[in-house]
Amino acid sequence: MADSKMRVLFLGPRNSITHSAENTEQQSRAVTAVGGEFIRYESDSDGELIEALKDADVAIAQGHGFNPELFQHMGNNGRCKGLVSFGHGYDAMDLQAAVDNGVILANTASFGTEEVSNHTIMLLLACSRKLVLHDKLVKSGAWTREHLPPMGHLSDQTLGIIGLGNIGRAVARKARMFGLNVIGYDPFVSSWDAKEYGVESVATPLELAQRSDYLSPHTYLTTETRHMVGKEFIAAMKPTAYILNCSRGPVIDETELIKALQEGRIAGAGLDVFEKEPVSPDNPLLKMDNVAVTNHYASYSEVAWERGNTQLGEESVRIAVGQWPMSLINPDVRSTVPPRGWPKEWKVILAEMGKG
Repeated sequence: MADSKMRVLFLGPRNSITHSAENTEQQSRAVTAVGGEFIRYESDSDGELIEALKDADVAIAQGHGFNPELFQHMGNNGRCKGLVSFGHGYDAMDLQAAVDNGVILANTASFGTEEVSNHTIMLLLACSRKLVLHDKLVKSGAWTREHLPPMGHLSDQTLGIIGLGNIGRAVARKARMFGLNVIGYDPFVSSWDAKEYGVESVATPLELAQRSDYLSPHTYLTTETRHMVGKEFIAAMKPTAYILNCSRGPVIDETELIKALQEGRIAGAGLDVFEKEPVSPDNPLLKMDNVAVTNHYASYSEVAWERGNTQLGEESVRIAVGQWPMSLINPDVRSTVPPRGWPKEWKVILAEMGKG
């Protein structure tokens, strides 16, 4: 290392509609707390970015986008050992290129767990109580009980969850308070761990489809999960079932979902995400009285956003001081980099550095 001072390079928003470049106090909080230097990168040139990475221990990308070819100048090939990005998803990242070059990738998973799980339950309730239709009726001047049946009765119905990570487990916990039985499909979670979360583990996605009254995926978007809820899956669902989605739009085959809704093969849907965003005004889903929609804001609250921003800095410090990040998104990199310490809780890091 050219000098001992910790340096974190912040790649701020570039044409972003969700992040602001005005104030980086939250993102820099952890770095400055341990005496590090937080450097804002102001250019759009990859050539200048390569030079800037030479003097940084770790980089943060927030709404900036990142060319995977730059990994050739990081990790085992340079001073900058990792990249931390905002949010839960990592479908825009080239994980294999990072592994090949020994670049540690992290995100801020868990920052919006409560918000996304709450949003999922909100959509579930909106579907169960046919909120979209009855809100429309009342606002149009109709006061009728003609369209009440069939109406949901949650107790003893079944919620199926794909993915039992932080958000999936939180949804399960909250769903049980409404008397729902919860089943889950996650090939990477043992049946005994699922039981600890109050979830009955099932062996196949098809079984989940067949048994669920409400279906909610909470999985990352990968080649394996893209269109996981597709033609065969939807065909196996009950005609009274609802599909919810607060994960990533392409996890559900939207064309097949629209067909099933138009043909009455499922009862409705509650969607915060779409295959193409911003969603087209001509999308049939926006015109259906049995579909509740929101504009991809499930993870947002001021509290959650601040937590996500501060996690960017905390994960950066962990990487810079030789620890693994709490939210490592390319675990295969462990085979291509020298050994590191296990990640420690932030307050512990401060105490051990005499900064508590």
